[in-house]
Amino acid sequence: MQLELLSRPSGGPQRSVSILLVHGICLGAWVWETNFLPYLAERGFSTHALSLRGHGTSDGRAQIRHWRLKDFAADLEWAIKRIGGRVVVVGHSMGGGVAQHYLLRGGKAAGLVLMASAPPHGLLRASMAMYHRNPALWDELSRVRFTSVRNVDWEIIERGMLSHPQSGEKREQLIRQMGEPAVAASFDLMGWRPIAPFPWATPPMLVIGGEKDEFIPTLDVQLTGVYYGVRPVMLKDCAHAIMLESTWQEAAGHLCNWLITTFEGEGRRR
Repeated sequence: MQLELLSRPSGGPQRSVSILLVHGICLGAWVWETNFLPYLAERGFSTHALSLRGHGTSDGRAQIRHWRLKDFAADLEWAIKRIGGRVVVVGHSMGGGVAQHYLLRGGKAAGLVLMASAPPHGLLRASMAMYHRNPALWDELSRVRFTSVRNVDWEIIERGMLSHPQSGEKREQLIRQMGEPAVAASFDLMGWRPIAPFPWATPPMLVIGGEKDEFIPTLDVQLTGVYYGVRPVMLKDCAHAIMLESTWQEAAGHLCNWLITTFEGEGRRR
């Protein structure tokens, strides 16, 4: 199976770790291409973005609704081996769930960043919270599971994903790039079975959430931090699609500072 792996070499002296960015549901490696890929590469990190099978230009699109979390974990394992050396995985939303499941299955990484990520206890609590807090968004997401991403009310979806609406042109571009959902994997992420490793068996970790996130609310981000024993970074003016927000650079700055402090022994932004 051919998988898409976008790569940006470091723009300066090579850091001691490489970065692998993993997208969320209905997205692909493209979601990192404009902002996070160049930002991290310019600061010395060899940076890569993976399209899980069925997403982006990776093979497997016809089976997208049937791929399981274990299949995506295998894609992550392939990418880490392909990159080589010490790799820090940055997982957004479903991608964070994939990264945790990869570790549960015995996978290794130098570090893990969970960004607006599926929590270790699963998505059931967040789903029920959305049902009561934002039933319109819950209805649209349910419609996606059983029909097609092309049949939803994009204004409702966009208000859930982003803290501020995009221009018409950017919205149309986003809609064109969105893919169908990985339904089976999303059910795996509900937490009916364990999806996460034991907290004492994890590498250094950073947890980032958005205070305006309608998908992964603040409480679930905090519970993720409690489980792994880290204090989450909460971004005030940020919703779910952190890498597409106008404030994306705040998240990227926190990420870069953590990488440098944790792996380079430097306490300053580069």
